[in-house]
Amino acid sequence: MQGPPLKVIKMYTLENRLLHGSSFAISLNEIEFITWRKNEDTGDYWVKFHTPSGKEIRIKVKEEELRDIVDVWFCKNVNLKIGDDYELDY
Repeated sequence: MQGPPLKVIKMYTLENRLLHGSSFAISLNEIEFITWRKNEDTGDYWVKFHTPSGKEIRIKVKEEELRDIVDVWFCKNVNLKIGDDYELDY
């Protein structure tokens, strides 16, 4: 017997170049650069948005969402090479 389906809660919404969650909102125009790290156990990515003030916003996303976010932020399709052989490993 199965229980109720798991509810997937998205940590953010991205619309009109505005990224917002339950406790933040920022224009993608204010993001200096984006970094991410894959959780090898879940396959999800923790994405960090860096701002000029030094503040950071972090969200958890799937790989496809990461690619979509970078495309919107950069205003064109970007061919990300995620999991590149030259990536630093900790």
